[in-house]
Amino acid sequence: MEVAVDLAAGELQGAGNKMNAETFFTNEEQERIQQAVMAAEKKTSGEIVPMVVSASGRYAEVELSGLVIGLVLGTLAAFIWHDPWGSVQTYLLWPVVGAVLGFAICSVPRFKSRLIPKHRVADAVHGRSLAAFTGHGLHYTKAHTGILILASLLERRVVVLADKGINERVQPGTWDEVVQILTNGLRSANACDAFCKAIERCGEILAQHFPRSPADQDELANKLVTER
Repeated sequence: MEVAVDLAAGELQGAGNKMNAETFFTNEEQERIQQAVMAAEKKTSGEIVPMVVSASGRYAEVELSGLVIGLVLGTLAAFIWHDPWGSVQTYLLWPVVGAVLGFAICSVPRFKSRLIPKHRVADAVHGRSLAAFTGHGLHYTKAHTGILILASLLERRVVVLADKGINERVQPGTWDEVVQILTNGLRSANACDAFCKAIERCGEILAQHFPRSPADQDELANKLVTER
């Protein structure tokens, strides 16, 4: 059964140099985001969960490709600069150095993110958002009014994922505006402000369809979720 059916996604162009989700925001910034969630949820019975992950996939094939290419290039270099009077150990050193360099270069996030095929990125981020949605209990809310705002740093992608209770009332494409707010802010290095504005806009949209009742209680934590 599909838990959440409305998925909006956007690409981050400026988040590539800072890819550790746990240190992406300072403690003060995390507190600001938490306060933004609390303020937004005062207007609505919806549950908003902001989340930052370092990466949505391991992409080990990228490092493996770098290792193989480095090994091949190192072997070619050994043939080209082969010293017939040199030792076997020296001859074998070229492929080893090439393989290590290839692996190391492809492990650097800035380069790695550019080597992952786009379809692979899309599948990984979509899968991670669904896993996070269920893993953090957004599908357990009473009226199915959970909404996830996820930024995946390595892939430079933002996803907004809403549960079926929301999608029954909110028009398709509504969350593209929230994605745009967040991606624009992250591109201009105003990540905390962007998250707060995106959360505020989610609260405004949800309040139109799910106003908060006096008896409403928080069903999920209001804090920013960070994962590797």
